Amino acid sequence: MAEQQKKRKNIVKDISFRVAKATVKAVLVYMLYFFLSPMLAPLFEMIPGFMESIEAFIIVYIVLMILGDITAKTIFQHFFNTARALYFMGYLLLSMGDGVFSTSYESFSLTVNLTMFYAIAATLSLLGLARTILQAINFMHERAEAAIDMQL
Repeated sequence: MAEQQKKRKNIVKDISFRVAKATVKAVLVYMLYFFLSPMLAPLFEMIPGFMESIEAFIIVYIVLMILGDITAKTIFQHFFNTARALYFMGYLLLSMGDGVFSTSYESFSLTVNLTMFYAIAATLSLLGLARTILQAINFMHERAEAAIDMQL
C-alpha cells in the first residue's frame, strides 16, 4: 500500500514537472513574439492580414509544443513533435509561395526574391522532421529492448 502511494506521488510529481516545463516554454515563446511584434509593426502594416497569420501560427505552434511536453516519455510526444515539424513546414510552404515577395506603397514598389532563404528554411524543416521521426524510431526500439529484457 505504501509503495502504491509512493508511486502515485512520483507520477503526480512527474506530471506537475511536465506541466510547469511546458508552461515556462510557452511563456518564453510568447514573450519572444510579444517583444518582437512591435519592432515588425511597420512590416505588418504594409502586408494586409500578415499579423493575423503570424498570430495563428504562434498559437498553433505553442499548443503543439505544450502537448509535446506534457506527453513526454510517451509515443504521443513524438507524434506531436512530428506534427509541429510538419505544421512549420506546411506553413512555410504556404506562406512563402514561390519565394518572391512584392509590395507597393503609393508610388514605391518593392520586390524581394527570397528563394535562397526559402530553400534553406525548407531544408532545415526537413531536417527537423527527420530528427523527430528518428527519435520516434529510437523510442520504439528502446521500448522493445526493455520488453525483451523483462521477458528474460
